[in-house]
Amino acid sequence: MTIPSTPVFYDMKYVDKNGKLTTESHLYNDDLFQTLNVVVNLLNQVIYTFIASGGNVTNNGMVAVNKTTTQINDLASETSTPVGTFWFDTTISKLKVLTAPGVVQTITSA
Repeated sequence: MTIPSTPVFYDMKYVDKNGKLTTESHLYNDDLFQTLNVVVNLLNQVIYTFIASGGNVTNNGMVAVNKTTTQINDLASETSTPVGTFWFDTTISKLKVLTAPGVVQTITSA
């Protein structure tokens, strides 16, 4: 999911003579709210993933989540696991990455 651009700010009459939002300001606020809502939802997903993974981030880089081969295969078969998810396979001591739904590849050195 990509984050939509925030609406361009422009000079407009914000309220009418009765203090109610004008149509233009209402639409602007609605676009801005929807964009910010997408950002909040994405941040919540990142924060949830960070907490669920045990917060495996250091000042020097990110530490892959440690899982066994069996655990990785189970996670890879779940449709909710996004492509690009990676783990450190403790069974074989190698990194693995989900490259397509249900497809896990082992990262090896040449």
